[in-house]
Amino acid sequence: MKRFKLFLLALGLVASTSAFATNPAPISEGTETSKELKKLLNGPEFIVEHDMHAEVLFTITDDKEIKVLSVASDNTELVNYVKSRLNKETLDSELETGKQYLVPFKIKAEK
Repeated sequence: MKRFKLFLLALGLVASTSAFATNPAPISEGTETSKELKKLLNGPEFIVEHDMHAEVLFTITDDKEIKVLSVASDNTELVNYVKSRLNKETLDSELETGKQYLVPFKIKAEK
């Protein structure tokens, strides 16, 4: 009987974990949120020698602040730049708190 209860507990944990696992909502280019994020990430402090690309996964806290969860990029300087510019910034857009969002980000090389 003890093993059966343990099995049910494990099954419940697996079921609840998969129920809360969500796919992040993509943010399309040209939306108000995209424009706000672009303003926040404008003007990097480092020299951009080649085009760079990153995908930023973030959520909105109860205080309407951005919390960067991850930045997918090979360039560590870009990752640090995005995190430093976006974390704890507020957005005027009406994004849901607690929901995860995914936005692509590009920096073009200076010519």
